[in-house]
Amino acid sequence: MKHAAELFATVSQRVKPPVCLALGPPWAVATVVKALHLPAAEVTCVQFDLHQAARVRDCLAEVGAEAEVVCAPDLWDQPQRFNTVIFPAAAAADRELKLDVLEQGYHLLLPGGLFLTLSEYEKDSHFGKWQKRAFGKAAATPSSKVGVAFWSHKTDDVTRRRRHELAFHAKIGDGPAVNVVTRPGTFSYGRFDSGSRAMLEVAEIKEGDRVLDLGCGNGAVGCLAGQRVGPTGAVTFVDSSLRALALAELNAKANGTPNPTFVAATRLEGLPAGGYDVVLANPPYYARSEITALFIEGTRELLGPGGRYYLVTKMPTAVMPMIFETYADCSVIENRGYSVVLAGAESADREPQESP
Repeated sequence: MKHAAELFATVSQRVKPPVCLALGPPWAVATVVKALHLPAAEVTCVQFDLHQAARVRDCLAEVGAEAEVVCAPDLWDQPQRFNTVIFPAAAAADRELKLDVLEQGYHLLLPGGLFLTLSEYEKDSHFGKWQKRAFGKAAATPSSKVGVAFWSHKTDDVTRRRRHELAFHAKIGDGPAVNVVTRPGTFSYGRFDSGSRAMLEVAEIKEGDRVLDLGCGNGAVGCLAGQRVGPTGAVTFVDSSLRALALAELNAKANGTPNPTFVAATRLEGLPAGGYDVVLANPPYYARSEITALFIEGTRELLGPGGRYYLVTKMPTAVMPMIFETYADCSVIENRGYSVVLAGAESADREPQESP
């Protein structure tokens, strides 16, 4: 959001502290906080992801502003103490996440409080309708090149909360199905990712294995891997998103995943050297290369003797140099239009376990 501060200036006079910045791109959040001209104790920035929260802190320092920055699985984990909630709604954010932020933001407001959306779309025909549905009324600034601002006041206090979530069933080969609950803002919302399926169909996971689901998202991969390791095995779920990790914990419990562990981390901190027999990684295919690098660098030290590292990608030429730098050697198995890279142990040709 390049023009968040300019757009905010058109409605800044409506804001009353204390203020909550609900998600939003880190730089946009920081510039709005600076424009508020409020003490740090009067401004709280909430993010779902530890990495994003750290970026918000960095951006705040860069612009010379201060605020409390917290990370949580849900907005409504915060106390209902705010007179204003501001949502810097980037165009890239998906529809369901925008709805979730809007409706969760309602529960952060004190009666009479203001919900303010900063939309970077020059013409936005959606937010006005969404806010009217949640708050009863909504107003907007005129359309402009910097975007549109929408605002609504909380005139009642409905305590019933609407949870935005979808569930799906998934299985690999002839194995039993798992039921997976997903929520907006987490990887593979409402469906089992095809790349994850391609990876699990070729991954060698044995009874008693200690599995690391790296960047676990909703935990579907770890739950399916857990079926193969049996009661003597274990699955560790790692993600920088607290919302994702909360889902992984929910799904692991529901599906009886053996000996689960849940680790919130932006890198590989807190994970034991040599502690795993299998590492499963499904990084974002089209994200910046440094994000993919986080799924590779340092993983070799996590593998025990004979350990296997699997990474699924649609961009093998971009990933292979990183793999070679860490592991010196690897093999690639093509499956379902994806490349599954195997490193850390001697590769062998394996036939995929076909699943529906």
